[in-house]
Amino acid sequence: MMSFRKVRVFTNPTMLGSALLLGLNSSAIATPQLEEVIVTAQKRSENLQDVPVAVSAITADQLDDIGFNDIADIAAQVPSLIVLTNISPLSATFRIRNIGNAGNIPTFEPATGLFIDGAFRSRSGMGIGDLADVQSVEVLKGPQSTLHGKNVTAGVISVTTKAPSDTLEGMVEASLGDDQLQQLKTSISGPLTDWLSGRVSWVETHRDAWINNTIGADSDNQDSRAIRGQLQADFSDQLSARLIVGYSEKDLNPMSGDVYLSEAAKTIIANAGGKTSIANDPSDRKVEYRDNTTFASESNDVILKVEYALDKLSFTSISSYDDYESANGVNDVEQQSLQVANFLDVQNGHSFSQELRFASNDNARLNWLAGLFYYENTFIRGDRDRPEFIAQQDIAAYGDAVADYQISLGILPINLLPLTIPALGVAGDRGDYYVKQQTESFGIFNKYDLSLSEQWQMSLGLRYSYEKKHGSIEQSNQLSVLGCVPPLNTNLLCSVTPDGSNYDGTLDFEAITGAFSSSYFLTADSMIYGSLSTGFKAGGFSLQNGTATNESRPYGEENVTNYEIGLKSEFLDKRARINAAAFYTEYEDFQNASYAGLIFVVNNAELVTVSGVEIDSTFILTPSLIANINVAYIDTIYDKYTGGQCYYGRTPDNDLGQCDLSGENLPSATRIKGNIALNYYRTMLSGEFYTRLDYLYNGDANNSASLDPRAETSSYGITNLRLGWQNSQWDLALWGKNLSTKNAVAQTAPANIHTQVDRNVGAAEGSYQAFTIPPRSIGLTARRYF
Repeated sequence: MMSFRKVRVFTNPTMLGSALLLGLNSSAIATPQLEEVIVTAQKRSENLQDVPVAVSAITADQLDDIGFNDIADIAAQVPSLIVLTNISPLSATFRIRNIGNAGNIPTFEPATGLFIDGAFRSRSGMGIGDLADVQSVEVLKGPQSTLHGKNVTAGVISVTTKAPSDTLEGMVEASLGDDQLQQLKTSISGPLTDWLSGRVSWVETHRDAWINNTIGADSDNQDSRAIRGQLQADFSDQLSARLIVGYSEKDLNPMSGDVYLSEAAKTIIANAGGKTSIANDPSDRKVEYRDNTTFASESNDVILKVEYALDKLSFTSISSYDDYESANGVNDVEQQSLQVANFLDVQNGHSFSQELRFASNDNARLNWLAGLFYYENTFIRGDRDRPEFIAQQDIAAYGDAVADYQISLGILPINLLPLTIPALGVAGDRGDYYVKQQTESFGIFNKYDLSLSEQWQMSLGLRYSYEKKHGSIEQSNQLSVLGCVPPLNTNLLCSVTPDGSNYDGTLDFEAITGAFSSSYFLTADSMIYGSLSTGFKAGGFSLQNGTATNESRPYGEENVTNYEIGLKSEFLDKRARINAAAFYTEYEDFQNASYAGLIFVVNNAELVTVSGVEIDSTFILTPSLIANINVAYIDTIYDKYTGGQCYYGRTPDNDLGQCDLSGENLPSATRIKGNIALNYYRTMLSGEFYTRLDYLYNGDANNSASLDPRAETSSYGITNLRLGWQNSQWDLALWGKNLSTKNAVAQTAPANIHTQVDRNVGAAEGSYQAFTIPPRSIGLTARRYF
């Protein structure tokens, strides 16, 4: 069969066309068929169609077809996956089946587990876009606690990179695009000795900003680079080891929240000498900020995988270490033309994990797998030598304008009007915090697969998990003479870093979780299954700065029960594949977080339920045309949540200032999401012309944690297109993303300062900030193989 750089998921159309031209009998022509997709969802290499788990698998060929750069590209292909990010790469949030946690809270662990080459990663935002040689991506939907353990109550994203090859090969790829996009990817791989091979890859990306700041530095640009080296040692037919070492760094101006200002906020800014000259549109990617946000980070990771295979038994060890340090300078914390305050968010952390697995490999009637898992993490937020918050030159004027506005409304006595009142503080006031959290986790797990007949199989898995956490926060401030003394205790830092409001605590959690499934093959190519699984996510501490009481800082563990039935079928002589799942999931004491303006609130929702249907399908329509049609309908409800955040203007339902969100959909919970992709291939100029057209549909959703009615986002569609030509040495592609120039809001939250000022002055409406989806981008990519 004629082949260029890769084997397609169906027989190459060039061969078929040649056969037709030669007038060959149809029986001599290979019928185009879908390829077998191998996944490791159950810690074994298995055919996707044999696995009784809802899995979306993106192969290396498909990653090339979509022009994969980051996990957001996967979300465009997997309707059940949502990727959100805002003020820094560390804030990236992965949601599966609408379940996920705010990535802005570093001590609040995610519900979707990220695994790179089998190793668990504690921070979702570190290193995904820094991988040049991705082999496959698997998205496991629903709780996966039994085999994958920690922080997987929503699901798992498993990324596998290409291993060193036993023949010399290499690749250089360059991309140019809108907004001065420049990206270089390169890799080389091959044998070093007869038993040792290696691979080195490099990726570097630069792009100008997407958000226009009319009076300061623009934001939402890219400037990153990463290198990854590997060694593969095949000591014998039975024993092998793979060592992976990676380093990445970023230095950029991340996305800024685009603010909608209330009339009161605009008046106060003007009275303080500021400007409000641009349209009051939080979705136009245009801001008027005196300063901007900066972000710099460095991260390292090391993975050692050892495999030893005997006749009937295999052993696998995965050891992993990763660390990172970052500095997020939110210099536009005031989100206006005045300079009111700066916020420096310094973080660093390191993790170590070790997994040991033993598995039978004799294909007997009863197969088993057993393992141990250990994980340790230390996280620090804050800098002993530099202030986290520091008041800037315009804070006194801005605070005085706030006080004057309150006087004009009768909130403060009129005899204060002649005075200059530093209601929010004076320049040089500083607030400090220092947060430390240490986590230690241990698990023991096993799984048994019993073949009752050639068609019928049953599986049972159990896991014991133990987790211990120690968390502490120290807070202090250094203020002007008036400080936090009433009645002028309105200084911004009195509530942001209250002096002496410290906390130190230790918690431990343990749980037994399990998974039971039964699958039955109706035919050789069609399987139905049913499963019952439980999940567990340890509780922890809300180690946010602010006025939280000691009693409110701990939050409880999250427990999950999932019921699922599914169908996996190939038909039309393997020219069509449909995988479908229907599910119902209950999250007891669901861990929830919301942003309240400079601080986050973390607590437990009593009960969340998720129910829906997912369908992934692939069809070979002609020898040259293949279609993917994927759709998800998911209903995600707060069945009971009495401690929710109140949106501006809503009257609280209890004395704690909380609102009852029972019966409401979760934030960003899109009911209907789907995508259609068409791939077309045609022989041309001693190579192959190809094109891929993607259409992604996002249904209605409310994208604020408080479910503010103003944050309702109507349904919208995004169109992506890729046109290219390739042969065995070259791949040239012209691509466009969001070609319809859709400008939708992905997240909405209270403004950092303005929303609280609005409350203080009794404004009729509250200010808020919004974060939008990426704009249209068009570019060219050239790849050379050698």
